[in-house]
Amino acid sequence: MVTPDRGDGKSFNLSFSNSFNDQDWYISDFTLSSTFFRVGWVPENVRHHPPSISLELNRKPAEPQPFSGAEVQKRGFYGYGRYEVVMQAARGSGAVSSFFTHTDATFGDPHDEIDIEFLGKNTRQLQANIFTKGKTRGGIYIDLPFDAAEEVHLYAFDWQPDSVTWYIDGELAHSVTSRDRPIPKTPGRVIMNVWTGSPQQFSWHGEPTFPDHTKATYYCVSFRAAGDTSSQCSDTYENGSRPIGH
Repeated sequence: MVTPDRGDGKSFNLSFSNSFNDQDWYISDFTLSSTFFRVGWVPENVRHHPPSISLELNRKPAEPQPFSGAEVQKRGFYGYGRYEVVMQAARGSGAVSSFFTHTDATFGDPHDEIDIEFLGKNTRQLQANIFTKGKTRGGIYIDLPFDAAEEVHLYAFDWQPDSVTWYIDGELAHSVTSRDRPIPKTPGRVIMNVWTGSPQQFSWHGEPTFPDHTKATYYCVSFRAAGDTSSQCSDTYENGSRPIGH
């Protein structure tokens, strides 16, 4: 069992215009013999070019998988509070780009997860989802008034003991409560990744015809713990589209 430092779970606000370092971030470097993912996580597909990082999906095999993806994880584990990301999604059928919290049996935990995902086959939608003890009632599709692969925007979710609420550019987009579906309880890693799946996923994310080197770009990630008043990405990004003053 992997037992990483679980950290202090405190608030953070990290802009990639300032830095991207291994004290804050773990860059995934492994390949699973998975029937779900069809990628290996390749560090070379993670690129820091201030004011952002990009995560690339390409057609170079990462044995035994036929494609190479990219993933970064914020060190530590984080619980109730508000999570924000300023990002631009990856385009192309089969490509999935994401921002989410996650933990599972790898860390001695139940599989709890809260998702923001974009399917490259239709980047005018955001897919929200939650898993509690490995179970979900299915994704929630939220129509967007813009193309998430063409523009940079601010996305967020607020995780409380009895609810999860998603926001787009600071505006309420969707909310679920414990009356709708079970709400995750276990603190998790904050993760961004870009990937494609097995044929069983094609009906969901489309066949993998994405252009080689398609990528998602991330500018800022923040977590404000419940009850805290610390700064967030939204304090320095105007409508999620650009840094204030730039």
